[in-house]
Amino acid sequence: RNLNSLDRQMVPRASIWAVNRVAQKAVSVATRKVARETVAGDNQVRGLPLKLVRQRVRLFKAGTDGKRSARIRINRGNLPAIKLGAAQVRMSKRRGKLLYRGSVLKIGPYLFRDAFIQQLANGRWHVMRRVNGKNRYPIDVVKIPLSGPLTQAFESATQSLIDEEIPKQLGYALKQQLRLYLSR
Repeated sequence: RNLNSLDRQMVPRASIWAVNRVAQKAVSVATRKVARETVAGDNQVRGLPLKLVRQRVRLFKAGTDGKRSARIRINRGNLPAIKLGAAQVRMSKRRGKLLYRGSVLKIGPYLFRDAFIQQLANGRWHVMRRVNGKNRYPIDVVKIPLSGPLTQAFESATQSLIDEEIPKQLGYALKQQLRLYLSR
């Protein structure tokens, strides 16, 4: 057939498909990397539940209604330790580097020394810990810093995927659009 007779929406539709695919893959790659490599707790356990990292990322897909770019919004705030699961406070009877005297708060595989659970004024429950150097309120919420790892992972993932995946996905999408058009 003549190329001029093809639908003029074919190429834009294919590019939108490709952009959305690559954006979804970038989210997947970056969240997995952050979840696998983040270190949490006083016992330095490597890895977080993937669900906790994934729910901090939102993908706004590209559409045919004018916006031809996908947007990824990331909550880069620190992750409160209470989100890691059900917490139990234990008095330590064992000897060892982490478990000597005092109480240990255990949330799944993560240990937090001298931490306790408390309900705040806003009604939320949090894992708290005494902090040196804060004069007026010497306790603070126990948090896992995610800002650096999330930023770094997303910047590297998006750049590498844009370079490698966009041409490949664009080719697949154009083939698919052509197949759909010719089968009509």
